Amino acid sequence: MPNIVVGVDPGTLSWDFFGLEGEKIILDASITSKEILEEPKKALMILKSIKNIDLMVAPSGFGLPLKRVSELSETDIFYTLLKFKINKEDSLIGLGEVLRMIKAENIPAVIVPSVKHLPTVPRYRKINKIDMGTADKLCTSVVGIRDQCERFNKSPKEVNFIMVEIGHGFTAVIAVENGQIIDGIGGSNIMGFKACGSLDGELAYLIKNIEKKNIYRGGVSSIAGFSDLSLNEITLLAEKDHQTKLALEAYLSNVKKAVYSICASFSKKEKIQEILLAGRGARIAYMKREITRELSDLAPVRMMATYSQIAKRAAQGAAFIAEGLLGGKYKSIIDNMELKKASGTVLDDLYIPFNKDKILSDLH
Repeated sequence: MPNIVVGVDPGTLSWDFFGLEGEKIILDASITSKEILEEPKKALMILKSIKNIDLMVAPSGFGLPLKRVSELSETDIFYTLLKFKINKEDSLIGLGEVLRMIKAENIPAVIVPSVKHLPTVPRYRKINKIDMGTADKLCTSVVGIRDQCERFNKSPKEVNFIMVEIGHGFTAVIAVENGQIIDGIGGSNIMGFKACGSLDGELAYLIKNIEKKNIYRGGVSSIAGFSDLSLNEITLLAEKDHQTKLALEAYLSNVKKAVYSICASFSKKEKIQEILLAGRGARIAYMKREITRELSDLAPVRMMATYSQIAKRAAQGAAFIAEGLLGGKYKSIIDNMELKKASGTVLDDLYIPFNKDKILSDLH
């Protein structure tokens, strides 16, 4: 009997669901994050439409070393959210509530790691870092590995690329060498359509009380002054509006710096076979053209393959991980990534003073 697996991607703009029964696609759906925020049970309704799920990769946020949702504690859920107080207007409430519902319904599901948990990333690269790529970025990288394996008829150990995922809110850059993630620059460290990227230390001092909302602002839409416009609308406006053009120039510069800096993590720069683009923003002709122009001197740039009509690559990759964990078609990819050896927490190896013990004690 073929395995029935499901992957979920809790994105900034939409939640995506992808399910497989062996090779057959049995679930390919997307729902706005706003709908999940207003009624988290909608996610559960979609999941329960699939009977006899063998394994699901649940929405994992900042991730954990592989752990069954049935075993999650409130501390575990905090680690996936990294959010002190949840307001009704906060999209993170959806993720936490859905995890609690999955647990209550006893759906066989696991939380997967983020980049920081992986043993394939040297510890010295993790120091003073939390967001090296959330769990959904890891899932998207699995699609990239499958893509190169199939396109070039290679084994997972022969796959080498840099992934640039351009989402509605965040952008991330992931380095894959020999089919393993070796480094990552997460969405809170690169300018995105919404996100400001890394905060200048002196600016952080002047802000004083930094809140989660600071991370979601200051990016392209803030610079352009049109927070209500889509990324596609912003790129069209840039042809006429100087400030919008400036915003996109700043963004492209940030992405280029991130990609070139992560090249240093490869054992040899020559190993980088391709730069694979993913995410909603990468589908926009302007973004694809400009990023290709900026990065083609480094390696060929192309769109990462997709294996669904609707669900984003992160949801696809999550389903592939579930299939691999069950010993199915993608076992060699998942084994090579060493996901089962993930360990630690995203709060390990931080040497900037903060009261970690108080944060965790306040949860109880």
